[in-house]
Amino acid sequence: MIFLTQLAYASGEPICLGDWVRVHVPKRGIWHHGIVRRISFITAELVVVEVAHNMKATGITMTDFSDFADGQIVFLHRRPSATQVAGILARVDASMGKRYHLFNQNCEHFASFAFTGKAESVSVKSTVKAVGAFALLGFLIGLLDA
Repeated sequence: MIFLTQLAYASGEPICLGDWVRVHVPKRGIWHHGIVRRISFITAELVVVEVAHNMKATGITMTDFSDFADGQIVFLHRRPSATQVAGILARVDASMGKRYHLFNQNCEHFASFAFTGKAESVSVKSTVKAVGAFALLGFLIGLLDA
C-alpha cells in the first residue's frame, strides 16, 4: 500500500470519488482507464487512494493509485457531479470481479459503464472503423485490378 502526501492530480485538481481517470501506457501506446473508488485518510498528511480498473489477468479489481499509475502521470478524464457519485460507485461495486474482454469489457468499457451507465470504448470503435476502411479499400483495389 502506497500513501499519498498530496490529494491532487499533477494538474493540481483534487482527487475525488467517482473520478474517471486514465494513464498513458507508453510501451503499448494506449490509455488505461479507471475510476477512483476509495479515498482513505490515514492521517491529515497520509492518504490512500484506490482505483477500480479492468486488466487482462485480474478482471475488474482495485489497486492503489501508485500501482494504477505504474510510474506514469494519472490524468483526470471526467469528473462527476455530486449527484452522480453514488450511482458510479454502485456500478463499480456491481462490476467487481467481472472478466476482461478486449472488444466488449476492456478498461475503457468498464470506466465508461461505471461513469455513464453505458459501456463504450472509443479506442475499440476507432480500431474497428480503421480495419473496416482498410478492408473496403482492399476490396475496391481488388475490383480495379480485376
